[in-house]
Formats: sequence, C-alpha cells, structure tokens
Amino acid sequence: MADDLFTPTIAPAAYEPKRPPWRPQSLLFPAVFGGPTAVTLLALVNAARLGLPRRAGLAVAGTGLAALVARSGITLAVFAGEANRPVRLIGALAGALVWLVVSATQKGRFRAYQLRGGDPASLWLPGIAAVLLLGGAEALLIALLAAAA
Repeated sequence: MADDLFTPTIAPAAYEPKRPPWRPQSLLFPAVFGGPTAVTLLALVNAARLGLPRRAGLAVAGTGLAALVARSGITLAVFAGEANRPVRLIGALAGALVWLVVSATQKGRFRAYQLRGGDPASLWLPGIAAVLLLGGAEALLIALLAAAA
C-alpha cells in the first residue's frame, strides 16, 4: 500500500522563477565598469527574478541613488579645478559600494535557488549593455554637471 505521507504537496516547479537570476557576485563587474546606475538597474531586475521582498529592492534603489548623488557631488566639489580628475575611479568605488548592498540583500536567496538545483543566467549581454548604455549616460550626466558648474 502506497503512503502519501512523504509525497510533497507543492511541486518544485512552483518555486522556480520564470527567468533564472544572475549571480550576485557577477554584478561586481558592471558595478566597477558601469558605475552605480548600471549595477542598480541590474540588481533591481535580479531582485525581481529572485522574488525578493520590496524592502530589498528599495534598499538597493536608495543606495544606488545615494551613490549617484555622492559620486556627482564628490566629482564636482573635490576635483573641480583639476583637468585630470579621477572620475572613473570615483565611479568604480561608488558602484562597488552599491554592489555591497546588492550582495547583502541577494546572496541568501540566490544560494537557496542554487541549492534547489537552479542554474544562473548569463550576465554577459545584459552586463555589457548596462555598462555601455547606463555607464555612458552616467558619464554624460557628470560631464554636463561639470560644464554647468
């Protein structure tokens, strides 16, 4: 006689996301090369793919916005008169700080996804697109702010 006691009531497919998430560790590369805007957008998409609560997305979005404002302010205030400003280094540091929040909020859920046998999606194409588009837009914003100041 078959006993249904050990039969799972919820199928594993119910836990699977519609699109596989990216590794939170891999988001460091767009963070360094694209700045806080690129990593913030990719992290928000990844949070939706992981099914994270809204407060995790708000923490990432708030940190990304604060990093963008801080990057702009530091670039304009501290390095105002210099022609050879380390703008790229400041952008990389701001992106890395956003990545720390992303890693803290997404690492646990991604680990659970992996333990259930999930394979991560490739970040190559979205990462390169975010670096080129959003990193370029961020650089243009900094250049326009520097020209206006």
